[in-house]
Amino acid sequence: MSDWKEYTLEELCDFQNGFAFKNSDYVDSSENTNEVFRMGYINRGGGFKEDTTPVFVPQNYPKNLDKFILKLNDITIAMTDMKNSMALLGYCARISHNNRFVLNQRVGRIRVVRNDILDPIYLYYYLNSSRQIDYLRANANSGVQVNLGTDTIKKSILKIPSIEKQREIANILVALDQKIELNTQINQTLEQIAQALFKSWFVDFDPVRAKVQALSDGLSLEQSELAAMQAISGKTPEELTALSQTQPDRYAELAETAKAFPCEMVEVDGVEMPKGWEVKPLPEIIDFLEGPGIRNWQYTEEEDGIKFINIRCIQNGDLTLTTANKITKEEAFGKYKHFQLEEDNIVVSTSGTLGRFAFVRKEHLPLSLNTSVIRFRPIKNKSSLGFIAGFVENQLQHELEIRASGSAQRNFGPTHLKQISLLVPDFKLLELHQKYASSLFEKRKQLLSEIDVLKDTRDLLLPRLLNGEIQL
Repeated sequence: MSDWKEYTLEELCDFQNGFAFKNSDYVDSSENTNEVFRMGYINRGGGFKEDTTPVFVPQNYPKNLDKFILKLNDITIAMTDMKNSMALLGYCARISHNNRFVLNQRVGRIRVVRNDILDPIYLYYYLNSSRQIDYLRANANSGVQVNLGTDTIKKSILKIPSIEKQREIANILVALDQKIELNTQINQTLEQIAQALFKSWFVDFDPVRAKVQALSDGLSLEQSELAAMQAISGKTPEELTALSQTQPDRYAELAETAKAFPCEMVEVDGVEMPKGWEVKPLPEIIDFLEGPGIRNWQYTEEEDGIKFINIRCIQNGDLTLTTANKITKEEAFGKYKHFQLEEDNIVVSTSGTLGRFAFVRKEHLPLSLNTSVIRFRPIKNKSSLGFIAGFVENQLQHELEIRASGSAQRNFGPTHLKQISLLVPDFKLLELHQKYASSLFEKRKQLLSEIDVLKDTRDLLLPRLLNGEIQL
């Protein structure tokens, strides 16, 4: 490491604070607007993510915003956080777009100006390293709201190798992140397929309507079931004929599924539904349980302590448990035994951002439930995991928006869930749906496990590469 050199960040980079936009500045998105980059675009632990509630300002804004426009490979940094729930302070995102964003207040922009000395991608990883985050947080202005000062960021010490070494290190870390991103994108596709399947079967009733239409056209019952098979599989009659010859088992399974759908729609209390399906209260089909209120004084640092989740653990459809607190094994399997989670339970946030959810995976266990989170699981012979997951992904959010209370921070609980009713088909159809859904769930779990391994590998390599412990 004798050839490594030290610089302050301001020697190699330009730093810019964000602009203080007002709510009244925001307009609808168009080709003549810029997206406002807020802290919602920065992932916990570092990295870029899309904000679910983007806002925009006109490009002809009354004041010149040129210095606030973000460029390719700019780095943005979260400059404020809450003291008691610090999650973002100091973490950075790398910009992969030119001129898409304009920088908002509470976010800083770092732009490398000495590209002959410092690689911006290497800097991005350096700034997200635990050493740098610890330095920034130790020097933050403390209060109920914790803030990073401009000087603290600009005076950060960068100990770096040659530009060639930086690029080698960056390439390794980027390759890991790209694989993580690819797996994440595949997972999103699997989720979309699962949602589309649920909506087609249980919301739009496509197979039932296909049968009804065929019968109304004067076709036979057998032909109506072929129409339902087309609706389920998306295949043409010719493709179904080919499937019957090349994959007879798959064809038979598809025929069985089509047969399970009714061939008539009826009206019940002014609502159109497939004949034989029933509207049932949620507690009759879903077993749900709210977590207890575990207090700070119950936390333990014991190595064999049992982790428990809170709403901050539910991120991007999965559980992130690196910062989860623990309680003793005695409490977890004694007093709180009833709140132990199991594989394939679904956990849902009940306050803040309502309806965020995640599946509990085997790797997460043992794990306890806590307040502000509700556990969902199917009741035997009444519902299925796939049906519950579809409800949570497609309908729960709407139901919660109607019933959630609280002006500053909306929330819901078992009382609200007991007010919800669901249209439920025959259990045999739920079992058939579960066959389709379970294959998607298993692929998703496998990809999430791979992501965990890739992240662990990256996080293990990162400090060693940045410290020069690993020679390239």
